[in-house]
Amino acid sequence: MRRFLLTFLGIGLLLYGLVYLPPVRDYLIAPFTDSLTLVAGCLITGFGGQAWVQGNVLTIPGFSVRILDLCNGVEATLLLWTVILAFPAPWRYRLWGLLIGFLGVQTLNLLRIISLAYLGVWKPAWFYWIHWYVWDALILLDVLLIFLLWLRRLPLPAEPHASAA
Repeated sequence: MRRFLLTFLGIGLLLYGLVYLPPVRDYLIAPFTDSLTLVAGCLITGFGGQAWVQGNVLTIPGFSVRILDLCNGVEATLLLWTVILAFPAPWRYRLWGLLIGFLGVQTLNLLRIISLAYLGVWKPAWFYWIHWYVWDALILLDVLLIFLLWLRRLPLPAEPHASAA
């Protein structure tokens, strides 16, 4: 358990440290956030709604949201990746967990972004409370659920065979 905790802390510090370097933010995170905003806009228009996207700003009739750090799912994804990488599992399963985890967190985050945009139109007084409390809790529960489902898919360790007497 101690080894897992130390590995978790080390990987977490490394990943979060890397992500907050200015070149990583400028050339990886910012374009990712803009792309996430574009996908949200495309989903809205694909289902018959109206949406306009400019960089990291998503606008629907009556409301706009700017997707910022902590709202792009990167930190939640890094938390999930940290625990998966720190857990003693075969690398094939870790890599699979990283991919599925990323997709799971970002899928829910897209739902979050779109629902918050519409909430801003329908119930603007609720926007900040739902944004900062309800959706934050749901994203963290998503991270936990994905990790637990990933754990269930891991192969059981082979039990040592008792030697014949």
